[in-house]
Amino acid sequence: MALSPARLPLPSVINLALPFFGLIFAGVVAAKLFHIEERAGDRLNVLVLYFALPAMIYRTVSQAPFEQLLNWPFIVCTTAATCLVFAVAFANGVWAMRAPVHVAGIQASAASYGNIGYMGLVLAVAAFGEAAVVPAILVFCFDNIVQFTLVPLTAAIGTTRAEASRGEIAFNIVRSIVSHPFIVATAAGAAAAATGIKLPTALDTFLEILSRAAAPAALFALGITVAQRRFSGVGREFPLLVTLKVLFHPFIVLVLLGLIGGFDPLWIGVAVLMASLPTAANVYVFADQYGAWVEGASSTILVTTVLSALTVPALLAVIDQGLLPYDLLSFR
Repeated sequence: MALSPARLPLPSVINLALPFFGLIFAGVVAAKLFHIEERAGDRLNVLVLYFALPAMIYRTVSQAPFEQLLNWPFIVCTTAATCLVFAVAFANGVWAMRAPVHVAGIQASAASYGNIGYMGLVLAVAAFGEAAVVPAILVFCFDNIVQFTLVPLTAAIGTTRAEASRGEIAFNIVRSIVSHPFIVATAAGAAAAATGIKLPTALDTFLEILSRAAAPAALFALGITVAQRRFSGVGREFPLLVTLKVLFHPFIVLVLLGLIGGFDPLWIGVAVLMASLPTAANVYVFADQYGAWVEGASSTILVTTVLSALTVPALLAVIDQGLLPYDLLSFR
């Protein structure tokens, strides 16, 4: 019999989803009503990216049992699912759509890189409680390693101009990974969990206050970002990319975790939820940085975010009702 990682009454699922997406919608409305430009929204992102979410990540990870941070079967399954989705979208771009390699790389990122930072971490905690932070942050860290590695690599292969040496490309990839505030906070929290170090009360209280700002600030900032996106420049590849992100990615995560078996149902629920999230705004940053598929990236972010307002609450309802097959394809 399937086990539910969080038994919320069905009305509570709706009560959770509506305020959650309401905060995103409030950000959209504010951006339109007050003519907030993208640079102005970046100021709020400073609070979210460098202070509020890292504080939440550090406090939770530092309090988690250290052995939970070394769940390699879980890491391998979720990361392999992301790589598989990336590969399918990339192959479609290169061979079916005849797109240049660097364009196909952006398309593959759009299909496999979910909004696991701003949206995923806070939604996982809201739906499943603080126990969800560890699996959510593991998905975040290793998915970011995949994206920060594969997208620059495909961009380097696909562009003809030699703007950087191989060493510079490798250095930029490593720097983008190890300097990300969420990954730094995770590493610091893991070190604290391993050593048992406790912060002074005043500093811990400061981080707790910042943590409380993480959810509303992150979702509101996401709404401002979505408001800047436009639906334009889509091609024949667009329906497949949206389907891969919204439906196939969570399905393949469920399949791979089910094949291995033995995972905590809460961890499976968190992993599937993280995989179901809409395309991350970072994909637009990649597209703009490499001058490839910019309008398509913008459209994918917008459409998958709108669709997620329907698909994510539906998924939470499925999990709540115990209908998610946690042992899918497992024969043990």
